Amino acid sequence: MGTRSIEECAAVAGSDARLWFQVYTWRDRSLVQGLVERAAAAGFEALCVTVDAPVLGRRERDVRRGFTLPPEIGPGTLLDGLRHPGWTWRFLRSEPIRFASAQGAAGGDGSTAVDLAEYMASQFDPGLSWRDLEWFRSIWDGPLVLKGIQSVADARLAAEAGVAAIAVSNHGGRQLDGAPASFDLLPEIVEAVGDRVEVICDGGVRRGSDIVKALAVGADAVMAGRLYLYALGAV
Repeated sequence: MGTRSIEECAAVAGSDARLWFQVYTWRDRSLVQGLVERAAAAGFEALCVTVDAPVLGRRERDVRRGFTLPPEIGPGTLLDGLRHPGWTWRFLRSEPIRFASAQGAAGGDGSTAVDLAEYMASQFDPGLSWRDLEWFRSIWDGPLVLKGIQSVADARLAAEAGVAAIAVSNHGGRQLDGAPASFDLLPEIVEAVGDRVEVICDGGVRRGSDIVKALAVGADAVMAGRLYLYALGAV
């Protein structure tokens, strides 16, 4: 889903970087397999499969702000743009947004981000199951990480399936608004499987003290996403 290709990211990161490739399970398995093979060829060492979004949730905050397909530009959007003229000017002058690694996908000509996003949204597979993990294992030789674990039962199944790590995650609270916080789930999941798999805490990390808290509870690592987006959005 990135705006730069797998190969571009690997080249910029350099030979010393530890690269993981995050992927969803789409209906078109040939597209997924092609991306995974490209990641392996580019030197990515781990495959991170997101399992908490087989169906896109209704993200009401996004709907209110017009963050839909196609985007809705309303009074609030225009006012926000007028309040930040420098950012708006840079955005208008920048190159069009693309999902670089998915350009050329069968469902769209790739001419616009909306075109590709609509195709990607149609590709989410609601039939996602543990059998899909076996398929990923058949096309990937390196460490496998499952992102989106939210229960002890699933954590145990993941450990029994032989994954290298699990990411306890609620998709940033965006996928299902009633989902429990990752930090609240962490202690019981660490107790259940922490001696068999690496346990990563994803969600709510905004500063160094959040990392310390997660490690103190038993996490082996944390993931941080919005911090980078906040910084990039301010550029």
